[in-house]
Parts: sequence; C-alpha cells; structure tokens
Amino acid sequence: MRRARQSGVAVITAVLIVAVAASAATLMIAQQSATLDQAMMVASRAQADQYAAAGLDWARGVIAADPGTVDSLADPWAQPIAALPVERAIVSGDITDEQGKFNLDNLVVANHKSPDDIAIFQRLLASLGLDPGLADAVVDWIDADSDLAGPGGAEDPYYLALPRPYRAANQPMVQVEELYRVRGFDAKAVAALKPYVAALPAQARTSINANTADPRVLAAVLPNVPRTALEQLVARRVAKPFATAGDIALWAATFDPKASTAALDVKSGYFGVHVRVTQDDVRLATDALVQRGTAPGQAAAAFVWRRPRY
Repeated sequence: MRRARQSGVAVITAVLIVAVAASAATLMIAQQSATLDQAMMVASRAQADQYAAAGLDWARGVIAADPGTVDSLADPWAQPIAALPVERAIVSGDITDEQGKFNLDNLVVANHKSPDDIAIFQRLLASLGLDPGLADAVVDWIDADSDLAGPGGAEDPYYLALPRPYRAANQPMVQVEELYRVRGFDAKAVAALKPYVAALPAQARTSINANTADPRVLAAVLPNVPRTALEQLVARRVAKPFATAGDIALWAATFDPKASTAALDVKSGYFGVHVRVTQDDVRLATDALVQRGTAPGQAAAAFVWRRPRY
C-alpha cells in the first residue's frame, strides 16, 4: 500500500513538473515572439522614416526644378503622389502652395503694423464666422511692443495672468499652430482658419498667389469682386493662369475699378510638403515647409522646418 501511495505521489509530482515546464516554455515563447514583433515594428518604423525623408527630398527637388516665373496648379509640383509602391511600403503625398494662403506674419512687417493686411485678415475671419477682433490678438503676438493693438489684443499682462502663464512671442510666427497660444483662439477657431492661413517668416511682406489661392482668401483681398466671378476664375485658372501681376489688376478692375491688387502676385516662394508612408503595420506622416530660393547664392530649395504629424 505504501509503495502504491509513493508511486502515486511520484506520478503527480512528475505531472506538476511537466506542467510547470510547459508553462515556462509557453511564457518564454510568448515573450520571444513579442520581442521579435517589437523588433520588426522598430525596423519597419526606421525604414518608414527613411522613405518619408526620401519623399521630402524628392519634393524639394521638384520645387527646385520649377523655374518659378509663374506658379499655378498646372505645374508639376501641384500634382499629388498617389499610393506609390516602394518594396514593402506605400508612399503618397502632395505639395501645396503656402502663398496661396494669407500669411499671418504680414500683419506686422519690419515691426510695423500693416493696416491693409489687418483689414484682409479681419474680412477672412468674418467670412469664417469668427470675430474680426481676433486680428488684434495676433498682431500683439507678433509685434515687439507692449501696446495693445485694439480691444481684442493681448500682451504679456494677459498671458502671465493665465493659470499656466507664458509671454507673448513678440516675433514672427513660424507655424500656424502658434495660434493655439493666442488669446481668443480655441481648437474650433484654429481648425476653421488653418486651411486659409500660413506662417511664413520672411523678412519682407509676401504676396498671395492669385493662381492658387482659395476663393475665400481672394474674396478677403477683393471684397467688392462678386463671389461668382471669383469662382469662375478658380475654374479657369488651371488651364489659363494669370501670367503677370498686371493681368490680375486688369481682371479685377472689370468688376471693381478701385480694386487694390497689391497683395496679389503670380509667383510663390514657400511650399508645404506632406508625405505619408505605410510600412507593414506602421503608418506615419511628415510635414515640411520649403522655401524656394531666388537670390544669387541662395539654395534652390531649403527646408524652413519639418516635423512628424503622427
């Protein structure tokens, strides 16, 4: 009887040892599999980053290759990349003309407020259902003085009194997302405004390209030109863009003899590049602002900034 009991205990012990060993082996295999998956994910991410960098460089080359005498939506840079297969990845992207938007930094040029540009921005805000007084806060964010630009303005005393205090930038904007820190701008306001504005930290005032600008932006520049005329312009300008700034003035004068087209031109120097990469289970996107050089000795096209989006 004792031998039978000892034999039964030995069997149970052996079964338990086998069970523990099997569990440990299963755990080790699972951990090894997770480590391998993580390593593959890291490798895929690194390769996707390289494809994104290559996409940015390709776009910079396209921009540099364009002579830039007249920029329109018929140019090579305006044609999107749609799902280009590269080994195990899919690369897509597009280039946008940032001078087809209103440059927020035009509100203050050489530390002097620009009344004409402030009026354009106020009309753009109103067309989006936003308070035109928000223009005052943006002016104060950019200018170097401590004087309020208007009732909606804000300088250091306002920002330092916030629960998480900070100071006004008092310098040109570099990215539109700075608006999140400006008085009066919430996420909804920034989302509504973002498609129509840019932050181009140029040393001089930048023009709006009439060949690429949205009708809403053109309407803010030319408030007395009928909206139907602007929409017709947008429909025909791909096939027949303006060739000179003088052509813009002649066209606008047919609808408003007193129209000022000083803010408009047919050339652009700043472009947004947006590259998206799908590599296995990795998805990422990268944005950049590219400046096309025109001065002697200046790079043909250079990055002002670049950043990952997700």
